[in-house]
Amino acid sequence: MNRDVLINAVYIIAAISFIFGLKMLSSPATARKGNLVSAVGMLLAVVVTMLNKEIISYQWIGFGIIAGSVAGVFAARLVAMTRMPEMVALFNG
Repeated sequence: MNRDVLINAVYIIAAISFIFGLKMLSSPATARKGNLVSAVGMLLAVVVTMLNKEIISYQWIGFGIIAGSVAGVFAARLVAMTRMPEMVALFNG
């Protein structure tokens, strides 16, 4: 199988995972599973993107991951649970 075909297939699987994950978030009974399905879709998309031959330097990607992780941990520790919806809205733009 051609590498490009495999990469595109994984992107499609990731997109389908996002769609099903969002659909599952509509019910409290399936919200936790929907979050997991969406996270797996994101992991697939990130891994396939990192395998792309056109990426020249991984240093900026690593810097972005570290900076985002530090900001996320810092915000999660400071925000009270009752303010969590506002923080999620802020992160989602």
